[in-house]
Amino acid sequence: MTLDQFSALLSIGLLAISGTVLIGTVLYFLVPSVRRHVERHTYRQFIAVLGLLSAASIVGALIYQLAYLTPVCELCWWQRIFLFPISVIAGVAYWYKTKEAHITIGILALFGLFYASYHYYYHFQGLVLGNTLALPCSSGGLLPACTDSPILTFGFVTIPLMGILVFGSMLILAAFAHVAAKREQRTGV
Repeated sequence: MTLDQFSALLSIGLLAISGTVLIGTVLYFLVPSVRRHVERHTYRQFIAVLGLLSAASIVGALIYQLAYLTPVCELCWWQRIFLFPISVIAGVAYWYKTKEAHITIGILALFGLFYASYHYYYHFQGLVLGNTLALPCSSGGLLPACTDSPILTFGFVTIPLMGILVFGSMLILAAFAHVAAKREQRTGV
């Protein structure tokens, strides 16, 4: 599989997952039957989905880096710092049946979303507008510049946008896990 094929496959998957989470969230607030359906899910189910989404994102990031030798800039490393622990935290929370992991996961996802948005802004400045002076990670350092990445799928999906989609989905799922934890605490489940 070529880099372009892998990027297209990963982009379609991320857009589908993020779109489903976003549409599901909107429907949760607008349609009572969807709300009842979502509220049947347990805290552990939300934590399992968070862990699987994080693990899949880690595998995708490592495939880009190790199999396709895609350069990793400084802002990508910062996003990885917030992404990698989430699967471990979710796995431990699932295994030990704790009800507090969504707070830590939500905080990590929030910081990851901040860095991904910051990265996307500068990546957009460099790639689309040609303003390479605005890039915080120039090619003069030890790590490559943001614009050195060959990933631009469908004309708009870049690695920073993938980070926004993943962290945004995780933040929403962590909020749903919070609702499930409160409901389970209230009902004594």
